Amino acid sequence: MGSINLFELLGLIWEKRRFVIKVMIIFLIFGAVIAVFSPKQFVSQTVILPQISGSQGLGKKLGGFAKLVGLNLDDNGKNEIFPTLYPIIASSIPFQKEILNAPIKNEETGDMIPLTEYLKSIDLKEPTDYVKEYTVGLPGKFIGIFRSKEEKTYQLPDTSIISLTRAEKAQIAYLDNHIKVAFNDLEGFVEISSTLPNAAVSAQLAKHVQVLLQEYIIDFNISKAQEELEYLTKRYEEAREIYEEKRSRLGQFRDRNKNYISSISENRYEQLKTENDLAFNVYSQLANQLESAKLQVKRDTPVFTILKPVAIPLEPAGPSKVGIIIMYLFLGLVLGTAVVLARKFIPEFKELITNTKAE
Repeated sequence: MGSINLFELLGLIWEKRRFVIKVMIIFLIFGAVIAVFSPKQFVSQTVILPQISGSQGLGKKLGGFAKLVGLNLDDNGKNEIFPTLYPIIASSIPFQKEILNAPIKNEETGDMIPLTEYLKSIDLKEPTDYVKEYTVGLPGKFIGIFRSKEEKTYQLPDTSIISLTRAEKAQIAYLDNHIKVAFNDLEGFVEISSTLPNAAVSAQLAKHVQVLLQEYIIDFNISKAQEELEYLTKRYEEAREIYEEKRSRLGQFRDRNKNYISSISENRYEQLKTENDLAFNVYSQLANQLESAKLQVKRDTPVFTILKPVAIPLEPAGPSKVGIIIMYLFLGLVLGTAVVLARKFIPEFKELITNTKAE
């Protein structure tokens, strides 16, 4: 096997140009079919600007860098999710399972149906998925014929472990490719987009993702303050009941001993008054703490400014039919050329190996 001459390779390809052209024509036809049957895709977008609380001390100096990686350096110990983590939340299984249950308006009937029902009515596979399925995926497809179609179910001892059916897994994989949540770290805004074959459904999905994402962020950010508020609310109610009971007992004692004065009654009165004052002080302090906790919940609740509201797209964003045809035409050129070169060099390579072994 001598050295490879570039002009010799070009001459070989030109000599076998008819074969290469045939392969290109086959791929051209294949690409044209895919381009014709590829459904239009509509993209709906919304842009929100989340509020990020300021930092103090070391957090103030390093806060900008910390927020880029989703860390909170505030020394007040409160929970906070920064926008850099929004994409991770949006791609999580619990989030997307909730999105599958989002109500979508059926344009034909006007009824509201879950998104999962709409996804059952469309083809979740991309054109490239069919290419993979009937090329490199053929062995797996052949093996799948002999597999049992019955879906296995597992009884999980831990209810916090998420279990998915095959249908849910396929739909979530589809959503993962058609819902995008991106944080612009330079401008500080979050862009949410959804891509679906139906323009109205695409807009509804983008809106649901926006609302659900905001709910997730709010719930997490105020979780600590909310727990404190719930705790103080219970203690406040208990203190109020105790104070009202002490006040009632003091009032009843006054009424019963209005015209009767003795050392015993005075001692008893002082005791009841002390208990009443103590109960009032506890009740008053808890009332102040409860109001502070309510204000803390409001302070911890993030504010989202909608910079670009969701709108129903009027024109499809793709796919580019010309681009698909050109891509498959190029693939045909590459494959045809590879076959021509393989026919040339594989026999020589085998001969070289045989001669090496013989020596």
